[in-house]
Amino acid sequence: MNLRLNLPKKVFISALVCELVLVGIYLFDLATASHFQTLHSLFDLDSEGNIPAWFSSSQLFCVAIAFWSCALRKKRPSKLFFALAGLAAVYASSDETAQIHERVTALMGRRYVDWLPAYAAHNFLFVMVAVAFLLTVCQLLADDLLLLWNNYRRAVLLAMLGVVVALTGAMGVETLGYKLLQGHTESLWYKFEVALEEFMEMVGGSLVLVSALMLRLHKGGLSAKESKGTNRTTPASRLSPGCASSPL
Repeated sequence: MNLRLNLPKKVFISALVCELVLVGIYLFDLATASHFQTLHSLFDLDSEGNIPAWFSSSQLFCVAIAFWSCALRKKRPSKLFFALAGLAAVYASSDETAQIHERVTALMGRRYVDWLPAYAAHNFLFVMVAVAFLLTVCQLLADDLLLLWNNYRRAVLLAMLGVVVALTGAMGVETLGYKLLQGHTESLWYKFEVALEEFMEMVGGSLVLVSALMLRLHKGGLSAKESKGTNRTTPASRLSPGCASSPL
């Protein structure tokens, strides 16, 4: 029982320490003007194929493994829900190393904040189709989402917080820095923006990982609320044989 309660907390603290170390090394590299080239290439938060990118990708892949493990172990929420959640985590993990969304943006020649609003305005039908698709998926998974909210609310709130923190860093801070700094990647403010952005993404991933571990370590079967509901419908099962067979 202690392992079930303490493991997610220990994982988060360990991940947070690693993330602070990675940011600290990046700031040290910044303070030394990238004097140590090996250190710069291994820990540059503004590039891919190095230790911070590997850390983020591995963390998100662990989220996928936890969700898929839940799909094999739990009856509810459904296996489809956990399978889709695992696929989403695998995509996010792949994006950290393969730079999928950066490659798509490069095809447009601009940042998504530049072309996406205009594209959505001129392709309103496509936007409506995408919204309808998302609503259909939510409709199909409505029972699973309600079950999670009613019985695993703490894990759900942690996952939501993690997603918000990560997206705020990946989209909010990045976009704000791009608009304010006008692409001046050599400025000091840009370096600090990168540090904040990447730190928020890593912390958000850690929160989602903790949420996935909490779901995985939760005892299988019916939740406490579901068990109470089942017991209320069969009160005779708690009576002695003599009482259950005696006339009223």
